[in-house]
Amino acid sequence: MMFRTPGILFLLLTILLASCKNEVATTTQICVLIDVTDEKFQDESFVSENLPKYLKLMQLDKNSGGFSGGEIKFSLINEVSDSKSKTVKITTGETGLMGENPLNRKDEVDKFYAELENSFSQLLNSANWGTDASKIYQKVTRELIKMKKSEADQKYLIIYSDMLENSNLFSFYGANWKSKIEKMISDPESTLEQLSKNGPALPDLSEFEIHIITTRTSANDEKINLSEQLWITLFEYQGASVSFNSVLEI
Repeated sequence: MMFRTPGILFLLLTILLASCKNEVATTTQICVLIDVTDEKFQDESFVSENLPKYLKLMQLDKNSGGFSGGEIKFSLINEVSDSKSKTVKITTGETGLMGENPLNRKDEVDKFYAELENSFSQLLNSANWGTDASKIYQKVTRELIKMKKSEADQKYLIIYSDMLENSNLFSFYGANWKSKIEKMISDPESTLEQLSKNGPALPDLSEFEIHIITTRTSANDEKINLSEQLWITLFEYQGASVSFNSVLEI
């Protein structure tokens, strides 16, 4: 047994060194949009529940670190087609035997998390909650166009909203709203062409993963069902991978 122990230790060391060499650091871009018409997102637990999920998408962890990098941008959806935002970045770490010390890297990830927490909380605290109008299409499209310019390995758009557009482009309110939305769903090509005439054109989304998180109630369930159909139809028509849920599932 005494002669086997060094061999076992050597084998474990070999596996560890191989794993260090094979680790690949990637870059991830995440844009988080929060709709101010839904005051649920003011909840104090909202930030703490969601930040770890964003880090997971970036292959980072507050407790164990990680060498991948990228940026997370926070912004609001409100009655204007664009709004102030906060962006927090972390550079990609060097991996392998000659790479960055894992303990130092963990400190960098801790700092990144603290900056995210502060920026996210500040943005939510400064929001004008409870407004009636939401220019969702124009805001979302502008952010997607900006993200298209990035060379990140992964691109995620995370939207916290019922996606019930209420603007001059179209609306889930007023007379005959249901038939108008159903018509838009039935012909996505014409819908996107018409929308592009009065707002930015939705770009090719084949490199994007889009997560939509909404709040359902007995009062809005019918509208949310149509909202889900419309936005998934439009985003998937442009090539995106889309999920529409009540929580962010990562």
